[in-house]
Amino acid sequence: MKHALSLVISSNRWLWSALVLLSLLVAHPTNAQEQSKIKVLVVGSNDPYHNAMVKAAQPFFKGLAEQNNFDVDFTRDAAAITEENLARYQVFIQLHLAPFDLTEPQQFAIQQFMSKGKGWIGVHAAGLTGTRFLKPGETYWQWFEQLMGQVIYSPHPPLQQGTVVVEDRNHPVTRNLPATFSIRDEWYEFDKSPRPNVHVLATADESTYKPAKPMGDHPIIWTNPDYDRALYIGIGHDSTTCANADFAILIRDAIKWSASEIENKAQHNLDESLGQPVTVLANQVAYSTEAPKGAIVRSHKPLPENMTFNLIGALTLKPVYSGKLQKAEQVTDWQPGIWYSRIDFSDFNTPGYYKLQVEADGKPYASYAFTIGEKALSKIALPAIANFFYHQRASSPEEAGADKHIVLYGSTKTVDLSGGWADASGDVSKYFSHLAYTNFMSPQQIPMVDWSMINTVDRIPELLDQTGSKEALTTEALYGADYIMRSLSPEGYFYMTVFTYFDKDPNARRVVGLLADSKTTADYQCAYREGGGMAVAALARISRWHRDGAFTSQQYLDAAERAFAHLQKFSTRYADDGKDNVIDDYCALMAATELWIATGKTAYQTEARKRAGNLSKRLSPKGYFIANDTNRPFWHAADAGLPVIALARYLDVETNAADRNKALATIKKALDYNLSVTHEVTNPFGYPRQSFLYKGKVQNGFFIPHENESGWWWQGEDARLGSLAAAMLVGGRLVYPDKGPLGVKPELATYASNLVSWVLGSNPYNICMMYGYGKNNVPYMAAMYGHGSGRGGISNGISGKDGKGDGSGIDFKMEDNGNEWRWSEQWIPHSGWFLAAVTAMSSK
Repeated sequence: MKHALSLVISSNRWLWSALVLLSLLVAHPTNAQEQSKIKVLVVGSNDPYHNAMVKAAQPFFKGLAEQNNFDVDFTRDAAAITEENLARYQVFIQLHLAPFDLTEPQQFAIQQFMSKGKGWIGVHAAGLTGTRFLKPGETYWQWFEQLMGQVIYSPHPPLQQGTVVVEDRNHPVTRNLPATFSIRDEWYEFDKSPRPNVHVLATADESTYKPAKPMGDHPIIWTNPDYDRALYIGIGHDSTTCANADFAILIRDAIKWSASEIENKAQHNLDESLGQPVTVLANQVAYSTEAPKGAIVRSHKPLPENMTFNLIGALTLKPVYSGKLQKAEQVTDWQPGIWYSRIDFSDFNTPGYYKLQVEADGKPYASYAFTIGEKALSKIALPAIANFFYHQRASSPEEAGADKHIVLYGSTKTVDLSGGWADASGDVSKYFSHLAYTNFMSPQQIPMVDWSMINTVDRIPELLDQTGSKEALTTEALYGADYIMRSLSPEGYFYMTVFTYFDKDPNARRVVGLLADSKTTADYQCAYREGGGMAVAALARISRWHRDGAFTSQQYLDAAERAFAHLQKFSTRYADDGKDNVIDDYCALMAATELWIATGKTAYQTEARKRAGNLSKRLSPKGYFIANDTNRPFWHAADAGLPVIALARYLDVETNAADRNKALATIKKALDYNLSVTHEVTNPFGYPRQSFLYKGKVQNGFFIPHENESGWWWQGEDARLGSLAAAMLVGGRLVYPDKGPLGVKPELATYASNLVSWVLGSNPYNICMMYGYGKNNVPYMAAMYGHGSGRGGISNGISGKDGKGDGSGIDFKMEDNGNEWRWSEQWIPHSGWFLAAVTAMSSK
């Protein structure tokens, strides 16, 4: 991301550390508040055979909750077992709910829940492993048998009194139990003892009852060390169990243990995965059947070309497809001694849940599990991102109250700038655009996010309906438009920034312009490049919905026209250097185009053609845009794809052949450049390279130069990846249409898919940057007013090496003495651009 908060000038590092400490102190609750309730989901079986106990269990769990600060949701509806719903809980209790009674999506949801270190407690009939209960055509959940310690259930003896012997008196689950206790049960038996594969906490004393087929060694309560918090309790059939004091102690302590956090879990996952001789780096969320599908095998020595890889079922653990690795390669300046071999499994399109696996030196190495399905990624990402932005609203009581009357910097006047979205998981300021002083790096923030939402609703309404997210995203877009409306001054300009000063007092917020090192000024009027152009575009486009928010659709359009007229006169006056550059051109193009589409007026047509022509003139012979009037290549850590997207939007309305051909030629040359610069060096991940001016010379590299006009911005570039993926598809369908994947020629489809997969885990650090999804996530980041890392939001990403002025090398850190936000922090343009990429992948 950015931030003005992040001063990297050495003399100011103390200030950065102090601000971080302040924000964490503000964000963290008091000791009393920290004792939050453990959230537990109990799903009981509907099997009549276990009905009596499940009915008795409801008041039993209610009592446990009241006595132990638990928050227990109890249901007998297995439809509650979804990835989204389970994410709300720390512990899931499978109460007599047999594995064969679960659908494959429910089974996978449990696997994913447990893969994140969450707590699973299986009670009694939850352990019914084996194929004997399967109906014809059903698939066996082999993974669950593995979870249970590779044992298969066999018939149990009649219900009778017996004794449980506690074997591990030190484990948190059993340390408060007596050495033995008596209980009435069925005493489940298995084909063998699970002991070689599990950690036994307690056994059944077979001498105290009559077994059906004595096991000898008869574990009855155990954990599985291969999973962080997995516990099976074989007893619990009879309804009288719920009145047994020892059983109550067992379940109470089982919940507490299952909910307990694992120290440094994220760092441990990262170290473990990358410390292996071989690591399979795959998209950890989903591959869509209609898109290319690739992954990377990371190894400490080159693997043989044409080594076999297998795609295996994540539920069945059986191979379903195989292929050959591509040649092992090293990336200069990235990670010495590390080799990468590419996997392509694009021609496998059977929906389901899978892992990729290779075998090296006789040992298998598997990726994390993922989904394959028609528009699978979109079906997950669309509701997730809509939900993320809803929770990113600046709507806490503190913000809502203060933002009704924010003081304009340098005056006593106040304005109502309530609404909008907090900018990041570490910064709750609100920006149209920050870094205005850099001139060539100004990112498009709240207005761009809003335009992206509107674009998604316009482009893929049917898919939004299928995912149940159309109304949510529509409402969110209107909410954003309402904030843009409030940000329009009576004079006709937009207010640029609501700045917190990182002060816990919400009344310290001011409307400001920002300079380097968080210095504030009264230059808060937006030029085209500083959010004004995209604000006009968003209002004009949403006006065509003829749907009202806090303002009417006509008011949205009137405001867009008034703001555009003002910017035409004053934009260069507001710009820091007093003249237009490439960012003004593509933002003004977007504004003029949307007004042309909304009104049909010739004035907007004329301006759109002018700005499209300007972009064409800025194209260098090599194919990159010139940002200034001389020799600076246009590169951008967030909006690199926006020039092409603006031109493509312009072509939605332009009918004049000469103007169309000029714009199409510009798009084609820009896309060709992006392909060529990306593939000019060894690049197995397909990470998008770029040209930039460094120390007076143009050079190419993977990551943005750390020494740049901002003085410090070198954070991860996930917004850039999203914008380029969207540009390759939206622009590619105009200049390189194809009947193959994603409607573009294969090189473009692969380029876009590589970028999306990089964000979702197919990167050198095996990190999924979509928080709450996949296996490995960045650490949680707190912020003021209850904000913090949000599920479904996209983090900053990976950067060039710290200390490398030209952005060479590669870097990512879970912890970095308070500077880890560079990679971990969520910034709303990352999610806004990821939404644009997903929309492009899903649209026709």
